[in-house]
Amino acid sequence: MRRRTLLAGLGAGLTTGLAGCFSDGESSTPGSPSDTPTTDDGTPTPTDGETPTDGGTPAGPVSWTASVDGAAGDPVHAGATLRSVDGSGPARDRWLFVPTEAGTLYALDPATGDERWTAGLGKPVRDVVVAPDAGLVVAHAGKQTLGDDHLVRAFDAAGTEQWTFPGSADASPWGPLELLGADGERVFVASRDDQPMSSGETLWSLDAASGASTWTSEVGDPHSAAVTDEAVFVASRRAVDAFARPDGDRLWRFSEEGVEYQFDTLRADGRTAFFATTTGTTAGRTRAIAPDGSHAWQRPRFTTSVTLADALYLGGGPVTAVDPASGEDRWETQGESFLAGGPVAAGVLYAGGDGFAAYDTASGDELWTWTADADIVTAQAATEAAVYGATGGGNDSPNVVYARSAADGSERWTFEADGDLSDLVLGELVYAGSADGTVYGFDR
Repeated sequence: MRRRTLLAGLGAGLTTGLAGCFSDGESSTPGSPSDTPTTDDGTPTPTDGETPTDGGTPAGPVSWTASVDGAAGDPVHAGATLRSVDGSGPARDRWLFVPTEAGTLYALDPATGDERWTAGLGKPVRDVVVAPDAGLVVAHAGKQTLGDDHLVRAFDAAGTEQWTFPGSADASPWGPLELLGADGERVFVASRDDQPMSSGETLWSLDAASGASTWTSEVGDPHSAAVTDEAVFVASRRAVDAFARPDGDRLWRFSEEGVEYQFDTLRADGRTAFFATTTGTTAGRTRAIAPDGSHAWQRPRFTTSVTLADALYLGGGPVTAVDPASGEDRWETQGESFLAGGPVAAGVLYAGGDGFAAYDTASGDELWTWTADADIVTAQAATEAAVYGATGGGNDSPNVVYARSAADGSERWTFEADGDLSDLVLGELVYAGSADGTVYGFDR
């Protein structure tokens, strides 16, 4: 999902605390930033514009760029080994897949950006997932226009198509689809239409190796989904459905009169789901639904974002850390932040807003904050050494990527792109696609 799309959905939940007086980009606490940022091994990391060039290597924090045939969507980095089904060609365990609006799936070397293969799907490629046990990458393509028939295709390490859904044996699944997720055994796909409802659509569980349907069930138009080893969950406008794995038996359906599922907040652990609902612009609840369909807990809270890690972190106001089992508070911050991404690394939670804020996950103590020269910044990925994020894009705002030190928020590097950027993806490098057809591999 592009940041501009996500932030448009978050609009009702963003408060005036997200914008305000901006600094010149320096860290506000604790103290001043260090003069020379360092990499994981302690060597200096040049900031934007200071990296020496070497032949065709771009200057600044960009390790490589690659050109694709249209606006690039969210890249997918995979550490799974994919092999050619016919045994030809090498097996590789590092991949970067890039979908484009022009209808092409690119498979790139994540270390260099070199093209391994491309596959033409004939329609804008919307989503990509990897089914590691099957050794396949799965892509979903289709136009946003009404009446367009979408398709889902799987490819091996050589870019050879292995199956297409819907196939000739599938009964009436034509029309718009959503690719909800995948693991080593199954790929989950659902139908949708232009009038979001809480019923009348189909969820398919497909065998990842063959694309054959293993079971189907009725759902509403999918808003978001979560897949665990034990269950698959689908949220629609006014309902959330849970199905057992591997047989697809319905575990429960949550639906209450006048209550709507809110934003992209569905998270799951085993057969328990966490999500936010609303009955208006201010009245909201955050809920945990147990495996038997009962409320494990619920609390009044207008929540726009959820991160599930060692705790359940709620955004859309103060950041609140909640015990997933009991729903009790562990800690809550002062002031406004939001968790679009909300990465957690090495015991630190990173929140966005008008910059970054770093919180100790055990105590909730604010470790440092940094204010950007931008209205909205999302924290999207983190390591022990750094946190990475970007501006919200849209409304003629610049498209800027930031890397800040995890230790104190000091600058590692900053980069401004010409076109709107996709979400950032962390792998050997940090990756992003641009609307101008450029794929970036940024230094970590």
